[in-house]
Amino acid sequence: MKHLFSPLLPRDPLQGPVLVLAAHPDDEVIGAGAMLAWHAQRGHAVTVVHATDGALGDPGAREHDIRAVRRAEGVEALARLGIGAPRHWDLPDGGLPEHLGLLTDRVAAVMREVQPQTLYSFHAGEAHRDHRAIAAATAAAAHSLPPDCRCLLYGVNFVPPGGTLFDVTDTYPRCYRALQAYGSQNAYIDLPGMSEHRCRAATVNLDIPGVLYGEMFLDLRPGELAEAHALQDRLHRFVQRETS
Repeated sequence: MKHLFSPLLPRDPLQGPVLVLAAHPDDEVIGAGAMLAWHAQRGHAVTVVHATDGALGDPGAREHDIRAVRRAEGVEALARLGIGAPRHWDLPDGGLPEHLGLLTDRVAAVMREVQPQTLYSFHAGEAHRDHRAIAAATAAAAHSLPPDCRCLLYGVNFVPPGGTLFDVTDTYPRCYRALQAYGSQNAYIDLPGMSEHRCRAATVNLDIPGVLYGEMFLDLRPGELAEAHALQDRLHRFVQRETS
């Protein structure tokens, strides 16, 4: 039985163009913000998609127009990472599984358009139904990706187990500052503080001077996405059966 510590891999082999799929404004910064800041520093073209309108992000009704607020926050957060404004698909927040066919078609279309060398999308083990819908659409549309694309699957509700770890100590401060842009969400949860704990904890098994913050991903190729998604779906069903 071998150790299964996540390998710390170099970032330099990652290339642009970069495509980032997120369900809500803030997902991609929570899951991969420091890596996205690194891509921006390298001059890679980065296309970010926010699939939903973010309408459910204000349960306390603090904002007059939460859709507009979250859209503006998303633009500002990406600007703090050095990335241009995202694309907005404005599908219903909380309802992506009910629009899975349309979502898959749009994901396939943007994959064909961008032809990314690096893709960031959700790990299928996520808890949020919108996140899992994006993961399912990514797996179903994987044939639209270049075969050598690096598919880095991130987590928001959890840290992907057994994944690839990147040292993001140099760019993490930009991620922290980007998370501060989400005022409407930080009214309910401390995104910067929780992210700092999470990215610091990712390095718990490393004894390398200067490596203080890490981001972790399931690191796959397009041809592996469908099988990985099917395995995770089976695990979800098993866990739900055991806990029902």
